[in-house]
Amino acid sequence: MSSFKEYLQKQGKTKSTVKHYSSYVLDFLGWLDQDNTEIENATAKEVLSYLNHLQNKGQENQTRNIRLNVIKQFFNWQIDQNQRTDNPIQHLKIRGSKTKKLYQILDRQQLESLYNDYEIPNEKDERSSRNWFEKYRLSKARNKAVLSLLINQGITTPEVERLTVNDLKLKEGQIFISGSRKSTERPLELKSNQIIELMEYQYTTRNELLKYQEGETKRLFLPVPSAGQQKANDTLQIWKGLTNEIKSQGKHFINFKQVRTSVITHWLKQYNLRQVQYMAGHRYVSSTEGYLVNHMEDLQADIDQYHPIG
Repeated sequence: MSSFKEYLQKQGKTKSTVKHYSSYVLDFLGWLDQDNTEIENATAKEVLSYLNHLQNKGQENQTRNIRLNVIKQFFNWQIDQNQRTDNPIQHLKIRGSKTKKLYQILDRQQLESLYNDYEIPNEKDERSSRNWFEKYRLSKARNKAVLSLLINQGITTPEVERLTVNDLKLKEGQIFISGSRKSTERPLELKSNQIIELMEYQYTTRNELLKYQEGETKRLFLPVPSAGQQKANDTLQIWKGLTNEIKSQGKHFINFKQVRTSVITHWLKQYNLRQVQYMAGHRYVSSTEGYLVNHMEDLQADIDQYHPIG
């Protein structure tokens, strides 16, 4: 396997990509061992059988396409080592695979800039005497706290809306994300600078926002009233406006799905697949594997060369 790793490294693959490729090849080799098939004698028939095995385990077509590409790379390495004369899966492709929409991945500095460049006006602002200013200032302070969680913990916008004051565990340095039909519950660690900011939001900004609510509420992030209204409705309608605000300050920003995709992609370079699955709240590891396409170089180009097989 070390020679195969060197082969991948010479192609310019990242350390994380090499690690994932190698683990997938080992899984395929283990499958072949069950039938005492030598890897040098493996044909398209064995690969198809292996892909059917993955399908029976519940893996989606997109994930199986990733595995197919890895095996192709391994066969190419065998050819390079004179261990075989052809690649038996050169023209194979799984029909009907749903490709996860790829976003331009924001690097860590770009992610941090989305947060750092988002400004909260202070009471010395020249607009501070206007009637709408207080609500505006409070909404900006709330939004910055929301941005902190999106960028550092990679949570989704629906998860933000479900958060309650009981989910914010400042003493433990954690925030608890409740589960849903699509995601699993999990506690996530807060960064030290987040604890101070979220404490200020909870005990200062949120307390000021409470006066605009119709009744008592345990929700962590609260709405502000619409123009001309004294009380807020029950919906946290911030995403369209916040998206436009962030777009105006960062040319690389598209939407908050791009932010989550970027965070998970960076996690995959730092943690193993199961850890990232847990942190992202994915019910199935195949959902996490789908994000590998964002940092496995030339993957989609390789996959597009295949012809349908089923």
